[in-house]
Amino acid sequence: MPDTPSDQLNLPTLRQKISGRILTAGEDDYDRARTVWNGTIDRHPAAIVRCQQTEDVRKAVKVAREHDLPLSVKCGGHMTTGHAICDGLVLDLSLMNDVQIDENTRTARVQGGATWDQVDREALKFDLLPPGIPHPVGVGGFTLGGGMGVVGRKHGLAVDALREAEVVTANGHIVTASEEENSDLFWALRGGGGNFGIVTSFTFDLFDEPRACLTGNLLYSFDDAADVFEYFRSTVPETPDALYPIASIITVPEIPGIPEKHVGKPAVNFYVMSVGDPEKLREPMEEFCSFGEPFLRLIDAVDYTDLFVPFEVPKGERHHWASVYLNDLPDNLIDLLATKSTPLPTPTTGISVYACGGAMGRVSSDATAFAHREASYLAHITTQWSSPAEDDAHQEWTRRLHQKIAKFGTGGEYINNQTDDDAERVRAAFGDNYDRLSQVKATWDPDNFFRMNQNISPAG
Repeated sequence: MPDTPSDQLNLPTLRQKISGRILTAGEDDYDRARTVWNGTIDRHPAAIVRCQQTEDVRKAVKVAREHDLPLSVKCGGHMTTGHAICDGLVLDLSLMNDVQIDENTRTARVQGGATWDQVDREALKFDLLPPGIPHPVGVGGFTLGGGMGVVGRKHGLAVDALREAEVVTANGHIVTASEEENSDLFWALRGGGGNFGIVTSFTFDLFDEPRACLTGNLLYSFDDAADVFEYFRSTVPETPDALYPIASIITVPEIPGIPEKHVGKPAVNFYVMSVGDPEKLREPMEEFCSFGEPFLRLIDAVDYTDLFVPFEVPKGERHHWASVYLNDLPDNLIDLLATKSTPLPTPTTGISVYACGGAMGRVSSDATAFAHREASYLAHITTQWSSPAEDDAHQEWTRRLHQKIAKFGTGGEYINNQTDDDAERVRAAFGDNYDRLSQVKATWDPDNFFRMNQNISPAG
């Protein structure tokens, strides 16, 4: 019988080399540390290293290579693929969460284990907004996948705000990646996922924007879905970049202000976020939210930190996600959404269409590894349930709907919203940049040591 990762691991040697705590099965905190946001992921690492400094990461990489151990990296643990946890050695970076703000240069230096809510807390002290989302999602995975944040339409993706990265490479070296230094690696990190190294710190531009954000929240009867999506299609191209509109098919929850007759039934939700002076944005927000006869219509100024309250989901629920980039919302796709997308399999499942464009689209598709700059929309399926007995049924529902929507798409997918990661889907995520990414992979990780990710094969 072949050795398991546990058999291959020399724990005494590892403990001698690493300053951080090392967790193994049966120890306090092991089960908590091995779980991630998606409850379908249930893996048992040989050991979990709670890294405290970059040197811990470097030494752990060396040990994993010496003992031929699979290695994965956990930051926020929100990727629905569950790549953060493997059966070998897991590097938990969550203790490496320091955030340093330079008010003069309007930049943030963020350790690789930080989450965006931690960055928010520090940046907002200086009335600056970061290029992420107000949510406890890991900065690392979010950024390496491109990073479609709240400021995206106005200021660009997280990778567009990235200025420098400190990286532990596959051979255990510590290098800096920027436009001036190791520029090929820097290009690949900006959208190429975790294929090229472990980023132990990021340096980002921050944005001088008020923390008060105007939002619009509307609910329409699903009987009007076709008209609502047609309006969305006709209006988004003329919408100011400061507004970030999302149109979603949801099941109406039981909350104050919603007539009881609509609760538990499908509806179309407009949720429009914004970045900028709320008073200056009120007129375009009112104009965008003026369509039809919604049964709920709220336009409010909220704190930046509350923008993602509608998306909060407790850890441990089961998830399967899929996405499709779209250049348009053709009539046949609108018909599909309005007539064939319901019933939704669970009350917490949703189908959303995000407006892209703006600053995200004003960057060349080959300027960074993130390839999908020209897309006008992103369709995102978020299937959520609780019972393990329903896994197969809900995963299959998601895949079938994804296949139907993908017929109208660009062929591209958003890596951060992708659960299935077979070779075809990975190619779709990296698009026309895949071959160049494969060349960079061959330079920085020719043995494919970093493979617990949406994996790119090294060229050659």
